Amino acid sequence: MRPSVITERRRGQRVQARLHVELQVDSTPSEASSTLNISSNGVYFTSRRHIAPLTKLGLRLLLPGEASDGADEPVDCQGVVVRCLPEEPQAGVEQYEVACYFTDTDEDFKERISSYVQKHL
Repeated sequence: MRPSVITERRRGQRVQARLHVELQVDSTPSEASSTLNISSNGVYFTSRRHIAPLTKLGLRLLLPGEASDGADEPVDCQGVVVRCLPEEPQAGVEQYEVACYFTDTDEDFKERISSYVQKHL
């Protein structure tokens, strides 16, 4: 019997990050949340509600500002949920962990996220 091999599918390096993120799911009002980690390809965050895989999201990440005032700078993008833990909605669960792959990103977004990740490796 051959041992099973787990292939890592993630391509981007992840960094631990506690960034504020606002989620727009379907037509519901945005939900504030916090990231656990981020890469140039996606983000892992917490949510008060279960979000099923393949759900499309609008995301606004607040990156630390580089200006002298240090104000956070919003970065908007779209994404699709690839994993949610627990996998099913469960009574009594206060927080779900959600992995989201970035989609529909422009060059400015890619540069800003990549720059943030590189600075925090």
